[in-house]
Order: sequence, then structure tokens, then C-alpha cells
Amino acid sequence: MGIEVREHVLKGEQLEVVFSKINMVDLPLGATKRRVFGTIDIEKALTEGVKLFEPGLLAKANRGILYVDEVNLLDDHLVDVLLDSAASGWNTMEREDISIAHPARFILIGSGNPEEGELRPQLLDMFGMHAQVGTVREAELRVKIVEERARFDKNPIEFRDSYKAE
Repeated sequence: MGIEVREHVLKGEQLEVVFSKINMVDLPLGATKRRVFGTIDIEKALTEGVKLFEPGLLAKANRGILYVDEVNLLDDHLVDVLLDSAASGWNTMEREDISIAHPARFILIGSGNPEEGELRPQLLDMFGMHAQVGTVREAELRVKIVEERARFDKNPIEFRDSYKAE
């Protein structure tokens, strides 16, 4: 709860509740710093005196989910700023004596292949859960998985009911 909201609650005021879908933003592996954190149009700032901020992926992921595929392959400079934004809940862009900050509160979801490199310990701390996924090699079990999935797709309620006893 933010400070302003808490003050309204303490005063006993009725709060308006708005439901909205959660954004899921995909952070691509080769993303530039500008694309992730946003950029300031310096030309407009200098010529017109207008701070024009072009939001990045962190702004779009605010109050949503930021998905990073191959999180263990992210460049160190992106990881550093990502860690700062996640810890503080804010993304601050500074360039040429111009500073713009916006909220950057997001849930971080990542995937990675440990064979391609280890995950930095600081980044590992950001994940509340992790799971290792292995490949099923036995042919019979693979066929059973496909059959069960097809049975679920056909009738999810009946599928779920068939496993209630277990």
C-alpha cells in the first residue's frame, strides 16, 4: 500500500477498486539498455525544453510480469540496473542533467539453461522459486504424457476429477 492510499484508508475513506489485466512483457536476450530502461529525447529537451521520455520495457512491465528467456545470458550492465529497479521499485533515467523516474514494480520470471552459464547470485536471490525441468527419455512415459495432455484438452473437468483420489 502506498503512502497516499494508506492515508485514505486511515481516514476511513472509500477507495475505488479497478480491475485490470496484468501485463506480461518479454525481455528479449539481445535487448539494448535503451529498450529495457527507456530513453530521453535529448534533442527535444535542448531545443524545446520538453522532457520527452520514451518508456522502455520496465515501464510496460510495471504492476505486471517481466519474463526473461535465457536469464543467465543477460549482459552484466542490464542485470545491474534490473536488480536496482527490482529492489527499489523505481526505474530512474538520467542523461545530460535530465532525470526521469517511474515506478517499476514487477514480478520477474526467467528461464535458462545451466549448461550455457551460471546465474549470478544476486539475480538468483530475486527469484522466490525455481524448478529444474528434465527431459523424459523413456518412450512409454513420453507417449503417456501426450495421451494425458490430449485427454485434458478434450475435457479438463473430467481429467481433473479422475485425479481427485490421488
